[in-house]
Amino acid sequence: MKGIGKYSILFALLGLLGFKELNGDPLHMLYFGFSANLSVIWWNKLGDYEDERLIYNKHRAGTIAFYIGFIIAVISTVLIRLFTVDLLILYRLQILIIALTFAISMNLWAFLTYKFDFGN
Repeated sequence: MKGIGKYSILFALLGLLGFKELNGDPLHMLYFGFSANLSVIWWNKLGDYEDERLIYNKHRAGTIAFYIGFIIAVISTVLIRLFTVDLLILYRLQILIIALTFAISMNLWAFLTYKFDFGN
């Protein structure tokens, strides 16, 4: 595992730029995806040693985390489609959903791997 570099937290904080663009260019809301880099904190707690148990836990946690992220994305997409028909709002919300579910899934993946590895 890689340690926390001096720019790791800085890249995670780039996710805050997404708040600046809530009323601006919709593509800039992809900045929220940079919040996924907060997962480096959990990866760093696992240490440098990687064995078969850790690889198994990573796969198990990844399966759960990305499945949950996919379900959140699909349900929220269907729900926003039910409440509005404005294409610009749908486009903006869809980009927001993609960025946030990516960040949530990556952080959940790292957290669950840590949780499975230490059994807490």
